[in-house]
Amino acid sequence: MVAITNQQQNNQNGRSSRPNCSTSKIFIGLLILASALLWMSIMLAVRLTEDVVNQNNQFMQQHEHEEMVVEQTELVRSSSSSSLKQEPSSSHVVVQSPSVNNNAGDKDLLANWITKQTRSNYNNTGNTDSPPSSSLSDLLSTPLNFTPGSLPLSQLSTLQHCHVDPQFYKNHLKGGIGQLSYSKKYNLAYILIPKSGSSTGRYMMKTEFDAVEPRGYKAVMEAMNADNIIAFVREPLSRFYSQYDEAYVRTAPWSNTQNPYYINPNNPQTTKKVHPFPFLYENLQSYQDYEDVFCPPSTRKNPNNRRECLFRPSQEDGTLAKRLDRFVQEYDGRDPYDVHLILQVPKLLSKNSDGTSVHITELYNTTNAENDWQLIAKKYIGQHAEFTKAGNGKKGGKVIEGRSYPRRFDKSLVSRETERRICLLALLDYCCLNFPLPSSCEEDVQGLSCTMDYDDERGAVRVQPGVFPDVARVNAF
Repeated sequence: MVAITNQQQNNQNGRSSRPNCSTSKIFIGLLILASALLWMSIMLAVRLTEDVVNQNNQFMQQHEHEEMVVEQTELVRSSSSSSLKQEPSSSHVVVQSPSVNNNAGDKDLLANWITKQTRSNYNNTGNTDSPPSSSLSDLLSTPLNFTPGSLPLSQLSTLQHCHVDPQFYKNHLKGGIGQLSYSKKYNLAYILIPKSGSSTGRYMMKTEFDAVEPRGYKAVMEAMNADNIIAFVREPLSRFYSQYDEAYVRTAPWSNTQNPYYINPNNPQTTKKVHPFPFLYENLQSYQDYEDVFCPPSTRKNPNNRRECLFRPSQEDGTLAKRLDRFVQEYDGRDPYDVHLILQVPKLLSKNSDGTSVHITELYNTTNAENDWQLIAKKYIGQHAEFTKAGNGKKGGKVIEGRSYPRRFDKSLVSRETERRICLLALLDYCCLNFPLPSSCEEDVQGLSCTMDYDDERGAVRVQPGVFPDVARVNAF
């Protein structure tokens, strides 16, 4: 009886232990499942965190790029809208065209500026009537005069509003748009403007962007239809001095390379054209004669050594500066007898010469050429881009490739009257590229104004010089 009782008790204990075992197994299973879920949650959280970080990095990179663009654009606008006493800007870095910029923003910005100028003029006249309405056509019903460099726009945006008189500047327009360099690989075209960093630009496009210079209508049109078209411009007074030096040597009577004014000493009658300004070369029969003027033998360490004249500042006695003075006074600015005397804006116009600019996406200044070409390379080639080809044997500075010689005339001897006349001759570039006048030209702001009106046919604002160069001042000398 006792044995039976013990067996029954053992059976009961066995039955009661089975649920405890099952519960343990269930608990362990749930623990494993929870651990797995926790691990999956951790891995998912890590993945999401990485995605967020990557997105944030991309956002920050884009934001930094946009901030750089804004800062560069605002730099141009602040430079352009500064007072007349400001020196020419050294870094007009203009980065985008109206086709990329906020057109409405530019239009509103310009409309606000025109409204402010118009109301100011309205109040100064003592007019008690209500000011004009805010539409651009009404605001500009009377043309508005303004000072070069004072528009609240980038140089590129100003160029898009430029109008070039096809009659007055017809000889500047004959050659059409500037020569092109085109990189099919990067869908990038560059417009070469003589004496505006074109040698550097041609070299950079060829060596860094695998560009070619298109020949023939089809090839040129392909380049002009590129998504990205860039150009470099230069402060007009500085460029004029360089233009003059280049044209002086190229059209000299002793220069026999593609020069219609070359005089063959053995057969002078074969000269194709008579130079329009022969006084520039009086008593000069050769380049050596010219060199002896800006680098007199008495000033050389070795009178017989001409190599030191190449990069030495001019030592001329005023002869060359006086001839420049006379040339500037007698030149009417309408008939450039050498391609290097053509203004910059006509080289940026559409081929039909209707006075409007071509589609340009970026416009830079030669003053900051080396840094700007680095920016261009990083933008189109990639952030890793380095001037591995152009950097070989090149020195740092503004000119990467090309000639960079001192002025052959003594610039300090050029009169302020001559510089003001140069500003007048180059007023188209000052107005349509929004360059501020140099200090030597500020005294004549009334005679060096730009004008803005409204073209009803095109439905657009037009910017152009307010005055044009008068006829040659032949009695000045």
